[in-house]
Amino acid sequence: MAKPPARPFLPDKAARTLGLITGVIMFTFVSMHLLNHAMLLVSEEAAGHVLRVFKVIWRNPLGAIVLYGAFIIHFLLALRSLYLMRHFDMRIGKMVQLGFGLSLPILISAHVISARLPILFAGPDSRYDTVIRFMWSDSLFAFRMFAAIFVAWIHGCIGLYSAISHREWYQRFANLFFAAAVIVPTLALAGIVASGQRLDPATAGDRGDLSTLPQELHGNWIAQSLNLDLSQIERHFFIILAACCAVVLVLSIIRKSRQKELEIAITYTHGAFVRVPRGTSVLEASHIGHIDHYSACGGKGRCSTCRVRVVETDGPLPPPNAIEQATLGRIQAQPDVRLSCQLRPDYDLVVDQQLLVPKGGDRRSLNDEPNGGREKEILVMFSDLRNFTTISESSLPYDIVFLLNSYFAILVQAIEAAGGRVDKYIGDGVMAIFDIDKRGASDVCRRALGAAARIVAETKKLNKTLRKDFSVDLEVAIGMHYGPAIVGLVGYGKVATLTAIGDTVNVASRLENVAKQFNAAVAVSETVMLLADLPHEGMSTQLIALKGRRVEMRVLLISAEQIARYR
Repeated sequence: MAKPPARPFLPDKAARTLGLITGVIMFTFVSMHLLNHAMLLVSEEAAGHVLRVFKVIWRNPLGAIVLYGAFIIHFLLALRSLYLMRHFDMRIGKMVQLGFGLSLPILISAHVISARLPILFAGPDSRYDTVIRFMWSDSLFAFRMFAAIFVAWIHGCIGLYSAISHREWYQRFANLFFAAAVIVPTLALAGIVASGQRLDPATAGDRGDLSTLPQELHGNWIAQSLNLDLSQIERHFFIILAACCAVVLVLSIIRKSRQKELEIAITYTHGAFVRVPRGTSVLEASHIGHIDHYSACGGKGRCSTCRVRVVETDGPLPPPNAIEQATLGRIQAQPDVRLSCQLRPDYDLVVDQQLLVPKGGDRRSLNDEPNGGREKEILVMFSDLRNFTTISESSLPYDIVFLLNSYFAILVQAIEAAGGRVDKYIGDGVMAIFDIDKRGASDVCRRALGAAARIVAETKKLNKTLRKDFSVDLEVAIGMHYGPAIVGLVGYGKVATLTAIGDTVNVASRLENVAKQFNAAVAVSETVMLLADLPHEGMSTQLIALKGRRVEMRVLLISAEQIARYR
């Protein structure tokens, strides 16, 4: 039996982490450099003062080691990605990022060599006026500098977006990030252009002060071997760079020529068949083979909808990782059931992927929808009438419709005024969702409590009319909880609706029943009150075992008089 292939020396997770760290270091350097260029809009002297501070940070031994070490590691990781790339039909963003990353050394080589190498041999340091004049006298050099700014900035922005766009807090700052991504390079380019218009290109002179090392260093073996010609050093750099890429491409070709020996066959019980490299997940194999495979969470191991039954295998399967173990344990799966997004087989196998197929055959992931499923932090509010059954028994049907519409008008206005939205109507109750926005979770919790206060107060006002005309009093019970939930389209076809599902929704619903049970106007989880950071002295606090939860939850019970303070 053939041995499974050796795992890569540097795991993908470690490579991503290392790439993010080195990328952030270089992006910080580039951002500071571009902001320094932007000071040219003021004057060359102002930019020069900022440049001196910039040099103190990055041209000391520690700063140089960190910066150039990050550059070398990041470039090696790019070569690693090029070598390990299995398919050339990757996403456009990733292809652009990789291509820009590999082209960046070519674009910046002339600037780095001419600006930094002379200093190592006690030569002249570069100044803004010298570099700007030379750019205006050498169109090719100027083009490479402008292209380098564009390529470096786009490359860095794509990398940071990939790293943070899935974070919940990203949406609160997305507009700010976009504005910075546009403004910073624009100001830098505007500063360079403005400086070039002020300076006289005719005074630039030749490139001797930038491209030639001092004559007294002729005895240095490095200088002798390179004939003190920085353009020749640049050519040597290009040769080394091309050699590195050529070696990687040759190794990649060799690897792909042997790939057939390292491929496995995945056969599906409904007749489909696909060959993929060993270590590819079954879900990835389905996508590569254009085989419909349902996955509600998009392949993150946070659901069990992509599960498969392993019917047959030519060798042992890798054991489930921690994520897969937790999910399979939660659904009490049989030993032959695995999550296709986590199972990366080393041997041929046959799987049955028909375990979970939505009615109608729609196997799309929630993430395929425009408002697709996404885990996010939200506040969920449930509001209900505690005495509605009694009211409906003693009232006419059309009167009940009037009562409900009057009550719903109060609810909707209060919720929307507080920045929430009504998710659904449930009989005489309403479920509302408050998304976390730029102002943060604390503000959302405070606004939701304010909405609850307004609902209770406005219902009291409504009762004055209802008591006179219908002899009824509406009593509101509200439950609120804050936490993670999956927000996405649920349903099929035209009746699919955007809603939230998860434990946070269930807890909020249970808290509404707790409010009824303890005759309170509002029942909120301790999480909401802690985030709201509002005074709650005198409120009753209970440890309550909610249905479906193993651990008791601390709940604050708020009366109609107490909730009024938050309005």
